[in-house]
Amino acid sequence: MPYVLWQATGVPWPDRISSWHDLGERLAEPISDPLVIDLLAVVGWVCWAAFACTVVREICWYTAHLPQLLHDRRTHKDHVAALSVKGSLAALCIGTLVIGLLSLWRPSTASAQQPSASHTVRPPIAVTAPLNPSTGRATGRMPAAPGPAKAATARFHPGHSERDAGAAAVRHVEYTVREGDTLWDIAHTHLGDALKWPRIYALNKDRVQRDGAQLADPDLLKSGWQLAIPVSHQPKSTPPSADGPANPSAPDTASQTSSAPPAPARPTPDQKPATGQQLDRTHPASARPRQDGDTADRKVEAKRGPAAIGFGEASLIGVTAAAGLLAARRYWYVYQRRVRRPDDEAPAPALSPLVDKAAQAAQAATQPRCPDDPEALVTRRTPPQQPRSADTVTIGVDDNAEIPLDVLATAGGCTWTGAGAEDAARALLTGILTAAERQRPGPPRVSAVVPEELAACLLPGLPPQFTALTQAADTAQAVRLAEQHLVVHARAQHDRDTPPSGPEAENIAEEAGPGSLVLLTVPDAAHIGQIQALAARSQPGILTVLTLDTPLPGAEHWHVAADGTTTMPGRSARHPGQLELFRLTPDAGRDMTEVLLGAHGQRPHLRALPNQQPPPRVARPQPTPGPEEPEPEPAATSDPPPTSASRPQQTTPVRLHVLGPVTLYVRGHDEPVGTNLRPEVHEFLALLAAHPTGLLAADIADKLQLEPGTEQNALKNLRRAVRRALRAATGISEREFILRQGELHKLHPDLIETDLSDFTLILKRAFSSAGESAPDALAHVRAALSHYCGPFAQGADHLWADAIREHLTTQATDAALRLAHQAEHTTAGPHQRDAILLLLEHLGAIHPDHERLTQHAIRLYQAAGRHDAARHAYTRLERHLSELGLEPDPATRVLLTPRAHPHQTR
Repeated sequence: MPYVLWQATGVPWPDRISSWHDLGERLAEPISDPLVIDLLAVVGWVCWAAFACTVVREICWYTAHLPQLLHDRRTHKDHVAALSVKGSLAALCIGTLVIGLLSLWRPSTASAQQPSASHTVRPPIAVTAPLNPSTGRATGRMPAAPGPAKAATARFHPGHSERDAGAAAVRHVEYTVREGDTLWDIAHTHLGDALKWPRIYALNKDRVQRDGAQLADPDLLKSGWQLAIPVSHQPKSTPPSADGPANPSAPDTASQTSSAPPAPARPTPDQKPATGQQLDRTHPASARPRQDGDTADRKVEAKRGPAAIGFGEASLIGVTAAAGLLAARRYWYVYQRRVRRPDDEAPAPALSPLVDKAAQAAQAATQPRCPDDPEALVTRRTPPQQPRSADTVTIGVDDNAEIPLDVLATAGGCTWTGAGAEDAARALLTGILTAAERQRPGPPRVSAVVPEELAACLLPGLPPQFTALTQAADTAQAVRLAEQHLVVHARAQHDRDTPPSGPEAENIAEEAGPGSLVLLTVPDAAHIGQIQALAARSQPGILTVLTLDTPLPGAEHWHVAADGTTTMPGRSARHPGQLELFRLTPDAGRDMTEVLLGAHGQRPHLRALPNQQPPPRVARPQPTPGPEEPEPEPAATSDPPPTSASRPQQTTPVRLHVLGPVTLYVRGHDEPVGTNLRPEVHEFLALLAAHPTGLLAADIADKLQLEPGTEQNALKNLRRAVRRALRAATGISEREFILRQGELHKLHPDLIETDLSDFTLILKRAFSSAGESAPDALAHVRAALSHYCGPFAQGADHLWADAIREHLTTQATDAALRLAHQAEHTTAGPHQRDAILLLLEHLGAIHPDHERLTQHAIRLYQAAGRHDAARHAYTRLERHLSELGLEPDPATRVLLTPRAHPHQTR
């Protein structure tokens, strides 16, 4: 610009003007073209002078702030934004030039490796060392000798240190962007959660890349860019080769071209070394150094869950026995339905918390082992070990492994003494009974014979003969039963050794043997010789003789402490670990006995004391039937809504269905939304729908089996997944669908409605206002059952949902059964009878094993003359009960017997 002005106009100041008077005369002259050109030239020279001053000022400013520009390139943007338009032009020119020069000249990162002559390709990730803010030095130790380690950098970001596990130091990894990479994929690969991509973007958005560009758009990544990725744990390293050097500090010339991570440092004396499962969580098995005796089996065992389930300080059972309780629990619910009457206002009895806890652990143990899903929103607790086979009985744990019953079957028998012997014997009998539950409807493979007095002390309330337990009248009878078992076993062995010959041999199938028998007794002086003779013939799989308190001559002596710890003199070589027997307190044994009895439709038996008469049974007076009054027919104009009613009118933006499969609907759309949500999100929504008043975070974590320490992050991910899906479907972006009031979580009542709340509200109106004979009771029940499209959270095996599922099933079936009972005992018209039959068919299709529904359906079918339909209902019930190893009740079978009904109407 100065050159152009000089060549065009030269110096605009006239030569003949030497004073202010000459200047005034010059300005008073008429305006001519040369004067205009001179004036414009003066303006140009003034503007250039002002711009030159601004440039000099900006050069001085950028020179003074050069260290800040090297550290943070945002300083340039902030400076330009604070200037005026005139000053920003010069700052933009000078700043762009300075930033460009800084981009061309970048200091190399301090490297721990020696520069090599050959050109090496930069890896996509360089492992970094954590920084200690107090000293400003990296805490990770460098190799003693120069090795092939990659360049390590340490950065400290206070904002991220607070966010990542609250640590004072944040470790980063450098990642080189490749073609096709996205922040979503990078976060999924390196952070384990694709939803954490904003962390990477926030950390790198102000970073100037080698080409001078910046990460301004999260969707625009260029190949070759360097991104810093925050990590809160030690990144997974490549496992060292088995033939690598034993000393990591010694240089290995044969492996100079390959990179290997340094071995983890040993814990300092003031730190506790991680053991067991903690070691596997912090360091993968492939990255830990091998130690003497550290085999692959030991590493796999450390990753497995516990083998025992504790119930406080006094009770402990194995996961194998818990699996039997889980099987008994399912039968217990079936029998509760069979014995419940629809007019019973009392709530169904609840299971013991001990049984629920054991069943929960057993269910988690039986689930298939799935690999860790990096996209999972929640982290579940480590499940227990897999239970042993159904016919296995375990007695304790040794080195985190269950010990089978066969260790007691030694020649000479075994004797338990000590403060915990009785509790251990109670747990042993419970284990035998729970193993029998897993083998239903087949016969048990392990059974027990116990004198009546001892059985009443260990497990009171059991009948004399109950599944796998036989109570003998005295010790003599128990000995005779054990001898008979040996005879049966010998005969079966003889039949197997001498199979039949001829054509009949092909048609004879091999029968199962009599199994194993456990004789548990307290020997007395009169029978100690017989018991000793039986104990001499103890053999695994055939006979086990176990005595309490009184040692047998030649028997193994086990001293059981109150906590189950067992000492066995002379057996240290056989049992190098510390054997801990399972144990049950009397209260815990009583709870499990009630569940086992309920699984067979029985109740605890009261034992009559000697020389006392049992209390007389008082017959319950049967209500005398009163005069029958005809029930008024419903008005023809008020036709009750059909059972298969369409989806009700939606009053909120979202409707959640939990009676049946968990489904979400949005107002104005017939198709469900959120079908691609993960199962844990559906479980979270069903749990909140079952508790409309809210649920604490601790209760949610317990029911969802969340890993301790991850509850807050897991609940945050669940709320975020619900919010994202429902906001995208409804367009509501300013409100939360999951209300959080402190630790209380609940569904927003103004945004989400549930079919469960409608079902409960309508069903309360059915019989509450006008009693059972209200003319609109049938309409209310049909309206309520139109919401009942299946069991609660159908298709999901959530153990916490079983009690809720059974409660809702009881409410639905009780309402239909009460209407059916009215129709059977009154002169109900065909219209009302057919409507009730539709309700029974609807519930019978959902619960085909509900026997009382079938009984009332058979009676109404027969009353309507539809005998084929009655036989079909009975056949369906018989087929579904046979799958459970059960048979229809005699009261159900007798309904198909032809008989006259006084109230039959055709």
